[in-house]
Amino acid sequence: MNSDHRSRNAKTPRVVVLVDDRKRDLMVASLIAFQLERRGVRCFLEPLEAYQGVLAAHRPDLILFNHVSASHLVAYTQRLAKMNIKTAVSLNEGLCYDDDERAYNAQKHHQAAHIDLYFTWNQPFYSSLIESGFDAETIQVVGNPRHDFYFSPWSRAFESHKRSSCDKPLILVCTNFGLVDFYDLPRSEADKFFAPWKDRIPYLRDYMSLIKAHHNYRKAVLPHLEALLSSGEFNVILRPHPRERLDFYHSWMAKLDDRQKKLIRIDADTNITSLLLACDLAVGCENCNTTLEAWIAGKPTVELIFEKHPVLYNEAVAKLSPHCEEPRQIVSIVRRELGQADQAKHQIGRESHLANWCNAPKGKTSGSIADAITQQINVKAPTDWSNLRLSDFRRAAKLKITSWIDQPYHYNPLQRIKARISDNQMIKQKALEKSIRPSDAREAMERLRNHYASIQKVELEN
Repeated sequence: MNSDHRSRNAKTPRVVVLVDDRKRDLMVASLIAFQLERRGVRCFLEPLEAYQGVLAAHRPDLILFNHVSASHLVAYTQRLAKMNIKTAVSLNEGLCYDDDERAYNAQKHHQAAHIDLYFTWNQPFYSSLIESGFDAETIQVVGNPRHDFYFSPWSRAFESHKRSSCDKPLILVCTNFGLVDFYDLPRSEADKFFAPWKDRIPYLRDYMSLIKAHHNYRKAVLPHLEALLSSGEFNVILRPHPRERLDFYHSWMAKLDDRQKKLIRIDADTNITSLLLACDLAVGCENCNTTLEAWIAGKPTVELIFEKHPVLYNEAVAKLSPHCEEPRQIVSIVRRELGQADQAKHQIGRESHLANWCNAPKGKTSGSIADAITQQINVKAPTDWSNLRLSDFRRAAKLKITSWIDQPYHYNPLQRIKARISDNQMIKQKALEKSIRPSDAREAMERLRNHYASIQKVELEN
């Protein structure tokens, strides 16, 4: 930190990192926070819903959002700018293959947002931001920080113990049916969920067809799983999408015979990085980002092909993995690909795709983000805290109380009961379940600190 900044602001600089989904986003948010800690910045990990409560509770110099494409967040960034609190954005789903989706996320419809730093996964998104009027100095193409965990030293924090040579090959099957629950909910829930996007992203106008496709896909994946289990050749881990309810799969699993049950487990909680690093082959369902992560992890992949829905199927991605279109084919295909695990004929195409859409991952993204944030904070003028309102202190009190009882900011003790009584409350219940608790954040940070300390110890000993 430079001396001029110390003279203006003696306190340790502070950053709030807002976390949307505990399973998907917590560890990568923690890695960014850890990288900032190493640069002398104090970090606070809070659920996305606490974005207003953090203002008076933590008095941050910068808040890192996963998006600001909603009107209430746009207004909030304007207020932060007036107080001289910096706003940064790092999308948690930043591939954005679709042109209209890229334009939407590039603030085409919310150009009044004040964003000081925008971290993008790829050059196409950079171009969309420029077209939306962003200053080039505001944007940094860094890739996906989640991909850092597939590179040393961070990968060692997720590597599982080595299996014995007599174990069967471990097959990871990842589903991607995050919209399926809307199929059984009242139509009003889907209408409400898609309202912000349906008129701005053309492919989402017929969102009911997407929901139906996910419903059909979920049923179609089961015969493939049954074929793998019936062969007796493999151990299988089924990893549902974070937004899928597990009761569907548990009901299916209960009908399997005892021999099949011993060969499969449903794992919805283990970090996906650990599962990918431990598996011998990953099976994806049409266009799934997990397939790209499997490539980065150096794992062979097989793609299950269903209806080829124009939104859910991406030819450019699909051609880079062997296909399986019928359950009767899956065992022979998996057996074949395990025998040629390098999948050499796909490597050049995969490297090109990852370079174009993920900035050629090298394990340096979180550090690049931390460097840019630290530089932004070090040159900022003092924050004007005189603009804090009574409502800010009320929200700060709520954040502190919910933190004290180890619950998310939007905790409602009656929410679970409401969800059992009314399907209309299910979406709120799922939003609560995916949020981080203070203990989640502490455990994630402690895991990284301990891992880094062990690395330093080994380096000193050597």
